[in-house]
Amino acid sequence: MKKKRLIALASAAAMLPGAGLLMTSCNDRANYDLTIAFLSGGRGETYVRALVDAFEETTWGQAYLAENEKEALDVNIISGGGGVIEDSVLNAINSDNTPDVMFLNYNMQNSTTEAFVRARQLVDLTDLLEENVYGEDTTLGDKLVPGLLSNYTTQPYGDGHTYTLPAFYSPTGLWYDASRFYDDGKGDEYTEVGTGENAGKYELPRTWAEFWALGDYLNTQNGNLANVKGNTPALFTYPTAGYFDGFIYSAVAGMAGTDKFMQMLGYAEGIWEDEDVQDALEIVVRLKDYLEPSTVAQANTDGFQQNQQAVIGSPDGTTKGTALFVPNGDWLPGEMAKSTPEGYEWGFMPLPSKDNDTMSYVNTYLENVYIHRNGGNTDLAKQFLLFYFSDEGAAIVAEESSAIIPTQDALANAAENGIAESTIALYDAYDGNGAVSGSFVATDTVTGVIWNDVLYNDLNTRVFGATSGTTAELLAAWTQRLMSASDQLRAAIIS
Repeated sequence: MKKKRLIALASAAAMLPGAGLLMTSCNDRANYDLTIAFLSGGRGETYVRALVDAFEETTWGQAYLAENEKEALDVNIISGGGGVIEDSVLNAINSDNTPDVMFLNYNMQNSTTEAFVRARQLVDLTDLLEENVYGEDTTLGDKLVPGLLSNYTTQPYGDGHTYTLPAFYSPTGLWYDASRFYDDGKGDEYTEVGTGENAGKYELPRTWAEFWALGDYLNTQNGNLANVKGNTPALFTYPTAGYFDGFIYSAVAGMAGTDKFMQMLGYAEGIWEDEDVQDALEIVVRLKDYLEPSTVAQANTDGFQQNQQAVIGSPDGTTKGTALFVPNGDWLPGEMAKSTPEGYEWGFMPLPSKDNDTMSYVNTYLENVYIHRNGGNTDLAKQFLLFYFSDEGAAIVAEESSAIIPTQDALANAAENGIAESTIALYDAYDGNGAVSGSFVATDTVTGVIWNDVLYNDLNTRVFGATSGTTAELLAAWTQRLMSASDQLRAAIIS
Protein backbone atom coordinates (compact mmCIF):
# COMPACT_ATOMS: atom_id res chain seq x y z
CA MET A 1 0.00 0.00 0.00
CA LYS A 2 1.29 3.40 -0.91
CA LYS A 3 1.92 5.69 2.00
CA LYS A 4 0.67 9.23 1.54
CA ARG A 5 2.68 12.14 2.90
CA LEU A 6 -0.10 14.00 4.66
CA ILE A 7 1.07 16.77 6.95
CA ALA A 8 -1.65 18.39 9.02
CA LEU A 9 -0.62 21.60 10.68
CA ALA A 10 -2.43 22.06 13.96
CA SER A 11 -3.32 25.70 13.63
CA ALA A 12 -3.27 26.45 17.31
CA ALA A 13 0.15 24.85 17.61
CA ALA A 14 1.43 26.98 14.79
CA MET A 15 1.03 29.99 17.05
CA LEU A 16 3.03 28.54 19.92
CA PRO A 17 6.73 29.14 20.63
CA GLY A 18 8.83 26.66 18.72
CA ALA A 19 6.00 25.84 16.35
CA GLY A 20 8.14 27.12 13.50
CA LEU A 21 9.43 23.56 13.20
CA LEU A 22 6.01 22.66 11.85
CA MET A 23 5.95 25.41 9.26
CA THR A 24 7.20 25.07 5.72
CA SER A 25 10.35 26.94 4.84
CA CYS A 26 11.01 28.32 1.36
CA ASN A 27 13.36 25.40 0.75
CA ASP A 28 10.50 22.95 1.32
CA ARG A 29 8.06 24.56 -1.12
CA ALA A 30 8.79 22.05 -3.89
CA ASN A 31 8.24 19.10 -1.56
CA TYR A 32 4.46 19.61 -1.53
CA ASP A 33 2.24 18.77 -4.45
CA LEU A 34 -0.63 20.63 -2.81
CA THR A 35 -1.16 22.76 0.25
CA ILE A 36 -4.80 23.03 1.31
CA ALA A 37 -6.13 25.29 4.06
CA PHE A 38 -9.64 24.90 5.41
CA LEU A 39 -11.87 26.34 8.09
CA SER A 40 -12.82 23.54 10.44
CA GLY A 41 -15.69 23.65 12.90
CA GLY A 42 -19.27 23.19 11.79
CA ARG A 43 -18.17 21.15 8.75
CA GLY A 44 -15.94 18.89 10.82
CA GLU A 45 -12.26 18.09 10.70
CA THR A 46 -12.01 15.17 8.28
CA TYR A 47 -13.59 15.94 4.92
CA VAL A 48 -10.50 17.47 3.28
CA ARG A 49 -8.31 14.56 4.29
CA ALA A 50 -10.87 12.08 2.95
CA LEU A 51 -11.08 14.00 -0.33
CA VAL A 52 -7.30 13.98 -0.70
CA ASP A 53 -7.19 10.22 -0.14
CA ALA A 54 -9.78 9.64 -2.85
CA PHE A 55 -8.30 12.23 -5.22
CA GLU A 56 -4.97 10.44 -5.24
CA GLU A 57 -6.69 7.31 -6.54
CA THR A 58 -8.38 9.09 -9.46
CA THR A 59 -7.03 8.80 -12.99
CA TRP A 60 -5.95 12.43 -12.64
CA GLY A 61 -4.08 11.72 -9.44
CA GLN A 62 -2.45 8.58 -10.81
CA ALA A 63 -1.42 10.36 -14.02
CA TYR A 64 0.15 13.14 -12.00
CA LEU A 65 2.11 10.65 -9.90
CA ALA A 66 3.31 8.78 -12.98
CA GLU A 67 4.36 11.98 -14.75
CA ASN A 68 6.33 13.14 -11.72
CA GLU A 69 7.69 9.66 -10.88
CA LYS A 70 6.16 9.72 -7.40
CA GLU A 71 4.51 7.00 -5.37
CA ALA A 72 2.20 9.26 -3.38
CA LEU A 73 0.98 12.81 -3.24
CA ASP A 74 2.69 15.10 -0.78
CA VAL A 75 -0.19 17.12 0.64
CA ASN A 76 0.12 19.73 3.35
CA ILE A 77 -3.18 20.37 5.17
CA ILE A 78 -3.69 23.42 7.37
CA SER A 79 -6.85 23.54 9.44
CA GLY A 80 -8.37 25.41 12.34
CA GLY A 81 -11.35 27.40 13.44
CA GLY A 82 -12.12 31.11 13.28
CA GLY A 83 -9.23 33.56 13.38
CA VAL A 84 -6.82 30.72 14.16
CA ILE A 85 -6.90 29.38 10.61
CA GLU A 86 -6.42 32.89 9.28
CA ASP A 87 -3.28 33.29 11.39
CA SER A 88 -2.02 29.93 10.17
CA VAL A 89 -2.59 30.85 6.53
CA LEU A 90 -0.66 34.09 7.06
CA ASN A 91 2.16 32.12 8.69
CA ALA A 92 2.23 29.75 5.72
CA ILE A 93 2.35 32.64 3.26
CA ASN A 94 5.17 34.28 5.20
CA SER A 95 7.02 30.94 5.10
CA ASP A 96 6.75 30.84 1.29
CA ASN A 97 4.19 28.04 1.41
CA THR A 98 1.07 29.84 0.22
CA PRO A 99 -1.82 27.34 0.18
CA ASP A 100 -2.96 26.36 -3.29
CA VAL A 101 -6.56 25.70 -2.27
CA MET A 102 -8.35 27.58 0.51
CA PHE A 103 -11.75 26.83 2.01
CA LEU A 104 -12.18 30.23 3.67
CA ASN A 105 -15.13 32.60 3.85
CA TYR A 106 -15.90 36.28 3.71
CA ASN A 107 -16.62 38.11 6.96
CA MET A 108 -14.13 36.12 8.99
CA GLN A 109 -12.38 37.73 11.94
CA ASN A 110 -9.34 39.02 10.04
CA SER A 111 -11.04 39.52 6.64
CA THR A 112 -8.42 37.32 4.98
CA THR A 113 -10.49 36.53 1.90
CA GLU A 114 -11.35 40.20 1.41
CA ALA A 115 -7.63 41.05 1.59
CA PHE A 116 -6.84 38.50 -1.13
CA VAL A 117 -9.61 39.93 -3.31
CA ARG A 118 -8.40 43.51 -2.87
CA ALA A 119 -4.88 42.44 -3.84
CA ARG A 120 -6.21 40.45 -6.84
CA GLN A 121 -4.44 37.36 -5.57
CA LEU A 122 -7.09 34.81 -6.54
CA VAL A 123 -6.97 32.70 -9.69
CA ASP A 124 -9.67 33.45 -12.27
CA LEU A 125 -11.80 30.29 -12.34
CA THR A 126 -14.16 31.33 -15.13
CA ASP A 127 -12.69 28.89 -17.64
CA LEU A 128 -12.87 26.09 -15.08
CA LEU A 129 -16.67 26.31 -15.26
CA GLU A 130 -16.42 24.91 -18.81
CA GLU A 131 -14.43 21.87 -17.70
CA ASN A 132 -16.11 18.54 -16.91
CA VAL A 133 -16.15 17.48 -13.29
CA TYR A 134 -14.26 14.28 -12.54
CA GLY A 135 -15.68 11.14 -14.13
CA GLU A 136 -18.74 12.83 -15.64
CA ASP A 137 -19.84 14.42 -18.90
CA THR A 138 -21.14 17.50 -17.11
CA THR A 139 -19.35 20.80 -16.89
CA LEU A 140 -18.80 22.42 -13.52
CA GLY A 141 -20.96 25.35 -14.57
CA ASP A 142 -23.89 23.07 -15.41
CA LYS A 143 -23.33 20.99 -12.30
CA LEU A 144 -23.67 23.85 -9.82
CA VAL A 145 -27.02 24.89 -8.38
CA PRO A 146 -28.33 27.68 -10.65
CA GLY A 147 -28.06 31.24 -9.40
CA LEU A 148 -25.11 30.82 -7.06
CA LEU A 149 -22.51 32.51 -9.28
CA SER A 150 -24.25 35.81 -10.06
CA ASN A 151 -23.17 37.73 -6.99
CA TYR A 152 -20.26 39.64 -5.50
CA THR A 153 -19.12 36.64 -3.47
CA THR A 154 -18.16 34.53 -6.47
CA GLN A 155 -17.65 37.48 -8.85
CA PRO A 156 -16.23 40.09 -6.46
CA TYR A 157 -15.38 42.70 -9.11
CA GLY A 158 -18.76 42.57 -10.85
CA ASP A 159 -17.02 41.88 -14.19
CA GLY A 160 -18.59 38.49 -14.90
CA HIS A 161 -15.41 36.62 -13.96
CA THR A 162 -15.57 34.00 -11.23
CA TYR A 163 -12.82 33.96 -8.60
CA THR A 164 -14.39 31.96 -5.77
CA LEU A 165 -16.69 28.95 -5.91
CA PRO A 166 -19.38 28.02 -3.39
CA ALA A 167 -17.96 25.07 -1.48
CA PHE A 168 -21.06 24.78 0.71
CA TYR A 169 -24.39 26.50 0.57
CA SER A 170 -27.18 26.61 3.06
CA PRO A 171 -30.34 28.54 3.70
CA THR A 172 -29.95 30.84 6.68
CA GLY A 173 -32.83 31.88 8.86
CA LEU A 174 -34.18 31.48 12.36
CA TRP A 175 -33.58 28.32 14.38
CA TYR A 176 -35.68 27.29 17.36
CA ASP A 177 -36.63 24.46 19.69
CA ALA A 178 -39.44 22.77 17.75
CA SER A 179 -41.06 21.43 20.93
CA ARG A 180 -41.95 24.96 22.04
CA PHE A 181 -44.17 25.69 19.05
CA TYR A 182 -47.36 24.38 17.53
CA ASP A 183 -49.81 25.32 14.81
CA ASP A 184 -53.40 25.36 16.05
CA GLY A 185 -54.79 26.83 12.86
CA LYS A 186 -56.11 29.97 14.53
CA GLY A 187 -54.14 32.14 12.17
CA ASP A 188 -53.80 35.51 13.85
CA GLU A 189 -53.69 34.94 17.61
CA TYR A 190 -49.95 34.60 18.02
CA THR A 191 -49.83 35.87 21.59
CA GLU A 192 -51.91 32.99 22.94
CA VAL A 193 -50.37 29.83 24.33
CA GLY A 194 -51.94 26.50 23.59
CA THR A 195 -54.23 24.43 25.76
CA GLY A 196 -54.25 20.75 26.63
CA GLU A 197 -51.42 18.92 24.92
CA ASN A 198 -50.21 22.24 23.50
CA ALA A 199 -50.04 23.99 26.88
CA GLY A 200 -47.02 26.26 27.20
CA LYS A 201 -46.22 26.24 23.49
CA TYR A 202 -46.21 29.12 21.03
CA GLU A 203 -47.32 29.52 17.44
CA LEU A 204 -44.72 30.38 14.82
CA PRO A 205 -44.94 33.96 13.53
CA ARG A 206 -45.32 34.25 9.76
CA THR A 207 -45.17 38.06 9.44
CA TRP A 208 -43.18 40.72 11.27
CA ALA A 209 -46.35 41.95 12.96
CA GLU A 210 -46.88 38.48 14.39
CA PHE A 211 -43.21 38.24 15.37
CA TRP A 212 -43.42 41.44 17.42
CA ALA A 213 -46.74 40.35 18.91
CA LEU A 214 -45.11 37.16 20.17
CA GLY A 215 -42.22 39.22 21.55
CA ASP A 216 -44.60 41.54 23.36
CA TYR A 217 -46.38 38.58 24.90
CA LEU A 218 -43.08 37.09 26.07
CA ASN A 219 -42.03 40.41 27.57
CA THR A 220 -45.22 40.50 29.64
CA GLN A 221 -44.20 37.11 31.02
CA ASN A 222 -40.53 37.94 31.68
CA GLY A 223 -41.05 41.45 33.07
CA ASN A 224 -39.62 43.20 30.01
CA LEU A 225 -36.51 41.01 30.12
CA ALA A 226 -35.97 41.41 33.88
CA ASN A 227 -36.90 37.80 34.65
CA VAL A 228 -35.79 35.76 31.64
CA LYS A 229 -35.76 32.04 32.43
CA GLY A 230 -36.46 28.77 30.71
CA ASN A 231 -40.19 29.13 31.31
CA THR A 232 -40.21 32.88 30.61
CA PRO A 233 -37.87 33.21 27.62
CA ALA A 234 -36.83 36.19 25.57
CA LEU A 235 -37.74 36.32 21.91
CA PHE A 236 -34.28 36.49 20.36
CA THR A 237 -30.53 35.94 20.67
CA TYR A 238 -27.66 35.83 18.19
CA PRO A 239 -24.21 34.13 18.25
CA THR A 240 -22.19 37.20 17.21
CA ALA A 241 -23.11 40.30 15.27
CA GLY A 242 -21.51 38.80 12.16
CA TYR A 243 -24.48 36.43 11.92
CA PHE A 244 -26.61 39.41 10.98
CA ASP A 245 -25.28 39.24 7.42
CA GLY A 246 -27.93 36.75 6.32
CA PHE A 247 -30.50 38.39 8.57
CA ILE A 248 -29.97 41.84 7.06
CA TYR A 249 -29.85 40.45 3.52
CA SER A 250 -33.16 38.61 3.93
CA ALA A 251 -34.79 41.54 5.72
CA VAL A 252 -33.77 44.04 3.03
CA ALA A 253 -34.89 41.74 0.21
CA GLY A 254 -38.19 41.11 1.97
CA MET A 255 -38.93 44.75 2.78
CA ALA A 256 -37.28 46.49 -0.19
CA GLY A 257 -37.06 43.93 -2.99
CA THR A 258 -34.15 42.32 -4.81
CA ASP A 259 -33.23 45.37 -6.93
CA LYS A 260 -32.60 47.46 -3.84
CA PHE A 261 -30.88 44.48 -2.23
CA MET A 262 -28.33 44.45 -5.06
CA GLN A 263 -27.98 48.24 -4.84
CA MET A 264 -27.16 47.81 -1.17
CA LEU A 265 -24.44 45.28 -1.99
CA GLY A 266 -23.03 47.73 -4.55
CA TYR A 267 -22.93 50.69 -2.11
CA ALA A 268 -25.41 52.63 -4.25
CA GLU A 269 -25.72 56.30 -3.38
CA GLY A 270 -28.53 57.01 -0.93
CA ILE A 271 -29.50 53.36 -0.49
CA TRP A 272 -29.32 53.42 3.31
CA GLU A 273 -31.83 56.28 3.48
CA ASP A 274 -34.30 54.53 1.20
CA GLU A 275 -37.63 54.16 3.01
CA ASP A 276 -37.93 50.42 2.40
CA VAL A 277 -34.33 49.74 3.42
CA GLN A 278 -34.93 51.81 6.53
CA ASP A 279 -37.88 49.55 7.36
CA ALA A 280 -35.54 46.55 7.19
CA LEU A 281 -32.88 48.19 9.35
CA GLU A 282 -35.54 49.19 11.87
CA ILE A 283 -36.38 45.50 12.28
CA VAL A 284 -32.78 44.85 13.29
CA VAL A 285 -32.58 47.73 15.76
CA ARG A 286 -35.97 46.89 17.26
CA LEU A 287 -34.66 43.49 18.35
CA LYS A 288 -32.90 45.30 21.20
CA ASP A 289 -36.22 45.36 23.10
CA TYR A 290 -36.59 41.57 22.86
CA LEU A 291 -33.00 40.39 23.32
CA GLU A 292 -31.90 37.69 25.75
CA PRO A 293 -29.98 39.72 28.39
CA SER A 294 -26.72 37.73 28.20
CA THR A 295 -26.41 38.00 24.45
CA VAL A 296 -24.30 41.14 24.04
CA ALA A 297 -21.68 40.11 26.60
CA GLN A 298 -21.34 36.66 25.02
CA ALA A 299 -21.40 37.72 21.35
CA ASN A 300 -17.73 36.99 20.77
CA THR A 301 -15.44 34.11 19.84
CA ASP A 302 -15.42 32.85 23.44
CA GLY A 303 -19.12 33.13 24.22
CA PHE A 304 -21.06 32.70 20.98
CA GLN A 305 -21.90 29.06 21.69
CA GLN A 306 -23.47 30.09 24.99
CA ASN A 307 -25.84 32.29 23.00
CA GLN A 308 -26.66 29.33 20.78
CA GLN A 309 -27.16 27.20 23.88
CA ALA A 310 -29.74 29.74 25.05
CA VAL A 311 -32.12 28.35 22.43
CA ILE A 312 -31.35 24.73 23.31
CA GLY A 313 -31.55 24.90 27.10
CA SER A 314 -29.62 22.69 29.48
CA PRO A 315 -27.62 19.84 27.91
CA ASP A 316 -29.52 17.27 29.96
CA GLY A 317 -32.87 18.57 28.76
CA THR A 318 -34.22 19.45 32.19
CA THR A 319 -34.47 23.19 31.45
CA LYS A 320 -35.74 24.93 28.35
CA GLY A 321 -33.72 27.66 26.67
CA THR A 322 -33.93 31.31 27.64
CA ALA A 323 -34.43 32.52 24.04
CA LEU A 324 -36.78 31.35 21.30
CA PHE A 325 -34.95 32.25 18.06
CA VAL A 326 -31.35 32.45 16.87
CA PRO A 327 -30.14 33.28 13.31
CA ASN A 328 -27.82 30.64 11.88
CA GLY A 329 -27.05 28.19 9.08
CA ASP A 330 -27.25 24.44 8.61
CA TRP A 331 -24.03 23.81 10.54
CA LEU A 332 -25.68 24.79 13.84
CA PRO A 333 -27.01 21.35 14.88
CA GLY A 334 -23.63 19.72 14.26
CA GLU A 335 -21.71 22.48 15.98
CA MET A 336 -23.88 22.18 19.10
CA ALA A 337 -24.36 18.39 19.05
CA LYS A 338 -22.30 17.72 22.19
CA SER A 339 -24.47 20.00 24.34
CA THR A 340 -27.84 19.19 22.78
CA PRO A 341 -30.16 16.87 24.75
CA GLU A 342 -31.05 13.51 23.29
CA GLY A 343 -34.29 13.73 21.36
CA TYR A 344 -34.06 17.49 20.85
CA GLU A 345 -35.69 18.58 17.59
CA TRP A 346 -34.43 21.67 15.81
CA GLY A 347 -36.88 23.85 13.93
CA PHE A 348 -35.98 26.20 11.10
CA MET A 349 -37.87 28.98 9.34
CA PRO A 350 -37.15 31.88 6.99
CA LEU A 351 -37.39 35.38 8.39
CA PRO A 352 -41.01 36.52 8.67
CA SER A 353 -42.55 38.26 5.67
CA LYS A 354 -43.53 41.90 5.33
CA ASP A 355 -47.21 40.95 5.40
CA ASN A 356 -49.52 38.09 4.48
CA ASP A 357 -49.43 39.07 0.80
CA THR A 358 -45.63 39.16 0.53
CA MET A 359 -43.25 36.21 0.37
CA SER A 360 -40.31 35.71 2.69
CA TYR A 361 -36.76 35.80 1.40
CA VAL A 362 -34.15 33.21 2.27
CA ASN A 363 -30.51 34.20 2.29
CA THR A 364 -28.19 31.53 0.95
CA TYR A 365 -24.97 31.51 2.91
CA LEU A 366 -22.07 30.66 0.62
CA GLU A 367 -18.91 29.12 2.05
CA ASN A 368 -16.08 29.61 -0.39
CA VAL A 369 -13.24 27.71 -1.96
CA TYR A 370 -10.66 29.35 -4.18
CA ILE A 371 -7.13 29.01 -5.53
CA HIS A 372 -4.43 31.49 -4.58
CA ARG A 373 -2.29 32.64 -7.48
CA ASN A 374 0.91 32.26 -5.42
CA GLY A 375 0.30 28.60 -4.68
CA GLY A 376 2.73 26.07 -6.02
CA ASN A 377 0.51 23.96 -8.28
CA THR A 378 -2.49 25.71 -9.83
CA ASP A 379 -3.19 22.99 -12.40
CA LEU A 380 -3.40 20.22 -9.80
CA ALA A 381 -5.44 22.50 -7.55
CA LYS A 382 -7.98 22.97 -10.35
CA GLN A 383 -8.25 19.22 -10.81
CA PHE A 384 -8.83 18.84 -7.09
CA LEU A 385 -11.73 21.30 -7.29
CA LEU A 386 -13.25 19.46 -10.26
CA PHE A 387 -13.09 16.30 -8.15
CA TYR A 388 -14.65 18.09 -5.17
CA PHE A 389 -17.74 18.98 -7.22
CA SER A 390 -18.18 15.49 -8.70
CA ASP A 391 -20.75 13.02 -7.43
CA GLU A 392 -17.90 11.08 -5.81
CA GLY A 393 -16.70 14.20 -4.06
CA ALA A 394 -20.23 15.04 -2.91
CA ALA A 395 -20.62 11.57 -1.39
CA ILE A 396 -17.36 11.94 0.52
CA VAL A 397 -18.31 15.35 1.89
CA ALA A 398 -21.74 14.03 2.86
CA GLU A 399 -20.21 11.14 4.79
CA GLU A 400 -17.55 13.21 6.51
CA SER A 401 -19.44 16.47 7.10
CA SER A 402 -23.13 15.57 6.88
CA ALA A 403 -23.39 18.45 4.41
CA ILE A 404 -24.68 18.97 0.88
CA ILE A 405 -22.32 20.64 -1.57
CA PRO A 406 -23.87 23.12 -4.04
CA THR A 407 -24.46 20.84 -7.02
CA GLN A 408 -27.86 19.83 -8.30
CA ASP A 409 -27.01 16.14 -8.06
CA ALA A 410 -25.73 16.46 -4.49
CA LEU A 411 -29.14 17.66 -3.36
CA ALA A 412 -30.95 15.02 -5.42
CA ASN A 413 -28.68 12.28 -4.02
CA ALA A 414 -28.59 13.63 -0.46
CA ALA A 415 -30.66 10.84 1.10
CA GLU A 416 -28.68 8.19 -0.78
CA ASN A 417 -25.48 9.81 0.49
CA GLY A 418 -26.64 9.47 4.08
CA ILE A 419 -27.69 13.07 4.73
CA ALA A 420 -30.24 13.28 7.53
CA GLU A 421 -33.80 14.02 6.48
CA SER A 422 -33.82 16.99 8.86
CA THR A 423 -30.92 18.53 6.91
CA ILE A 424 -32.51 17.84 3.53
CA ALA A 425 -35.73 19.42 4.78
CA LEU A 426 -33.92 22.72 5.37
CA TYR A 427 -33.73 23.22 1.62
CA ASP A 428 -37.54 23.19 1.50
CA ALA A 429 -37.20 26.77 2.78
CA TYR A 430 -36.72 27.81 -0.84
CA ASP A 431 -40.15 26.48 -1.81
CA GLY A 432 -42.54 29.39 -2.24
CA ASN A 433 -40.00 31.92 -0.96
CA GLY A 434 -37.52 34.23 -2.65
CA ALA A 435 -33.78 33.64 -2.46
CA VAL A 436 -30.80 35.98 -2.31
CA SER A 437 -27.08 35.45 -1.80
CA GLY A 438 -23.76 37.19 -2.06
CA SER A 439 -21.61 39.77 -0.34
CA PHE A 440 -20.62 43.38 -0.92
CA VAL A 441 -18.70 44.44 -4.01
CA ALA A 442 -14.91 44.42 -3.68
CA THR A 443 -13.20 47.69 -2.82
CA ASP A 444 -9.73 48.92 -2.17
CA THR A 445 -8.80 49.54 1.45
CA VAL A 446 -10.18 52.80 2.83
CA THR A 447 -8.19 54.08 5.79
CA GLY A 448 -10.29 54.21 8.91
CA VAL A 449 -13.24 52.32 7.39
CA ILE A 450 -13.89 48.71 8.33
CA TRP A 451 -17.23 47.84 6.78
CA ASN A 452 -17.87 44.78 8.95
CA ASP A 453 -17.51 46.97 12.02
CA VAL A 454 -20.02 49.52 10.78
CA LEU A 455 -22.60 47.06 9.49
CA TYR A 456 -22.25 44.26 12.03
CA ASN A 457 -19.99 44.83 15.02
CA ASP A 458 -21.54 48.21 15.81
CA LEU A 459 -24.72 46.30 16.57
CA ASN A 460 -23.11 44.90 19.69
CA THR A 461 -21.52 48.01 21.09
CA ARG A 462 -23.51 50.93 19.70
CA VAL A 463 -27.00 49.53 19.13
CA PHE A 464 -27.76 46.49 21.28
CA GLY A 465 -25.16 47.54 23.85
CA ALA A 466 -26.40 51.13 24.06
CA THR A 467 -27.53 52.21 27.52
CA SER A 468 -29.92 54.84 26.19
CA GLY A 469 -31.72 55.88 23.05
CA THR A 470 -35.00 55.01 21.37
CA THR A 471 -35.24 52.71 18.38
CA ALA A 472 -35.58 55.75 16.12
CA GLU A 473 -32.53 57.45 17.61
CA LEU A 474 -30.35 54.34 17.42
CA LEU A 475 -31.48 53.68 13.86
CA ALA A 476 -30.72 57.25 12.79
CA ALA A 477 -27.22 57.15 14.26
CA TRP A 478 -26.49 53.74 12.70
CA THR A 479 -27.79 54.94 9.34
CA GLN A 480 -25.47 57.95 9.40
CA ARG A 481 -22.47 55.70 10.04
CA LEU A 482 -23.56 53.37 7.23
CA MET A 483 -23.97 56.24 4.80
CA SER A 484 -20.58 57.73 5.60
CA ALA A 485 -18.75 54.42 5.25
CA SER A 486 -20.73 53.44 2.14
CA ASP A 487 -19.90 56.73 0.40
CA GLN A 488 -16.19 56.20 1.00
CA LEU A 489 -16.27 52.57 -0.13
CA ARG A 490 -18.28 53.37 -3.24
CA ALA A 491 -15.44 55.66 -4.34
CA ALA A 492 -13.00 52.76 -3.83
CA ILE A 493 -14.84 50.02 -5.77
CA ILE A 494 -12.32 47.96 -7.73
CA SER A 495 -13.07 48.10 -11.45
